[in-house]
Amino acid sequence: MKKILAFVAVIIVIYSIYIDLNFGTIPAISHASEVKENTKPSTTKKSSSYKEIIIKPGDTVLSVVEGVNKIPLSVSIDKVINDFIQLNNGIKPEEIQIGQIYKIPLY
Repeated sequence: MKKILAFVAVIIVIYSIYIDLNFGTIPAISHASEVKENTKPSTTKKSSSYKEIIIKPGDTVLSVVEGVNKIPLSVSIDKVINDFIQLNNGIKPEEIQIGQIYKIPLY
């Protein structure tokens, strides 16, 4: 009986790992609400175009940037972070708050 119980437990663990690796356990990104888009050329060193986005629970700067750009990023993560900080007057990605509006760079 112990062997059967151990076998069932191993099967459950293997199945859980399979589901986690193939489908994930984190819910799909609830894309942030779009506020407006600014594509005017900039005279400063800031990114020339951005969208203003309302952050929702579960959003991160990188997930929102990937969702807004709808393509795999062709720039480094460091560039995304630096552009975000410049566009948002020094606010770091780890300081974003739910319900607030932030400027997300477009690439």
